[in-house]
Amino acid sequence: MTPLNSFLLFPTILIHGIGGDTKDLTDLASNLKNRGVDVYNMEIGDGKLDSIIWSINKQCQVLGENIHSLSLQSEKINLIGVSQGGLLARCYVEKYGHYIKPVHSLITYGTPHMGVYSSFLELKRLNYWKNPYKYDEYLNNNDFLAYLNNDRNHTDMKLYRNNILSLDNFLVVWTDLEKVVNPPESTKFEFFNISMAENSGHLEIVNFLESDIYIEDKIGLRELYENGKMLIKRFDCKHEEFKLPDCFLKNFTSQPYRLLDLTISLL
Repeated sequence: MTPLNSFLLFPTILIHGIGGDTKDLTDLASNLKNRGVDVYNMEIGDGKLDSIIWSINKQCQVLGENIHSLSLQSEKINLIGVSQGGLLARCYVEKYGHYIKPVHSLITYGTPHMGVYSSFLELKRLNYWKNPYKYDEYLNNNDFLAYLNNDRNHTDMKLYRNNILSLDNFLVVWTDLEKVVNPPESTKFEFFNISMAENSGHLEIVNFLESDIYIEDKIGLRELYENGKMLIKRFDCKHEEFKLPDCFLKNFTSQPYRLLDLTISLL
């Protein structure tokens, strides 16, 4: 990992979560700018409504188009995604990072990387809903997360993995206070044991280092992690607080540095 006093190199793009808009990340953008970071607080569509009604595949496509339209002269960019914004950021890396603009650091706050099992905001329609009791239904019908995580065979599996491996840093931020994403552990690439759920009806979380996505290295996370390029950190904020100064400027006893400082160290 890049040391905490690293030299700032690349422009940084912020991506808000579902039901939000760029106003949600104004405080984070301002604090980054005050520390010398070249920040682009990016909107996709018209903001709050489009982040809900547009398919997440369309949102990812528009994100790629918007980044391309910036015509940035830098060699690489950084992406910071909050909640659903983190899925969009990772989608950009996997689908477009090899030809629009490569990504130096991918940073996600409270992002449901392994999907959600909840009726909240019709997440099934947004295609990162995953029923642990009906995994085949997810594999056969999901046209976003099942591809993004290489759970489903497709022609771009190698490309997605190679693009993740092109990252210099991947910071995954999660919280024990998570009440929006279910299971909360999805925000650190963990999910329910599918075999156990289907066979016994019992729901038990599989640790990241024991999960299929890690052991089989489906998208390159194992290689990143073993090479010290993937960092998973807990900060004791509520899900909705990641975008607020009370979270990213707070000194937590669980961490030797503030979330803002850790984030900036990787840009």
